[in-house]
Amino acid sequence: MTAPTYQYVDLPDAHVVATRALLTARENITDTVAARDMMCIHGGAGFGKTLAVNTCLRALEPGEDIHKITFRARPTARAVRYELFTALGLPGEPPRHPSEFDRLLKTALAPRRRGLLRPMRG
Repeated sequence: MTAPTYQYVDLPDAHVVATRALLTARENITDTVAARDMMCIHGGAGFGKTLAVNTCLRALEPGEDIHKITFRARPTARAVRYELFTALGLPGEPPRHPSEFDRLLKTALAPRRRGLLRPMRG
C-alpha cells in the first residue's frame, strides 16, 4: 500500500480509531498472512471493512506477497474464479469450464502460498 490516501484518513486531523472490530481484523489479518493463507472479511455496507483491511495491510512488511481482491455484492463462483485468475497474474486465457478453472487455481496456489484478502461489499 502506498501513503494513506484512501477513505477519510487524508483529511486534516483525521485518525483511525482502534475499535474492537479493527483490532480483531488486525489480529486475523496478521495470522492469515503469517500462515500464508486466505481469508474473507464480510459485512454490511459502511461497516468499515475496506478501511480495516487497508489500515492493517499498511502496517505489514512491504515485501509481503498479498493480493487484495474486492468483489461486488453476492459474487458468482465464476466471478470469484476470474478475480483470482487476474489477481494471481496467471498467463493465457481463463479456462471455460469450472472444473478446469478450479484445477488451474489449485495448481497455481499450491507451490507458493500467498495471502489473499477479500473485503466483500455489503
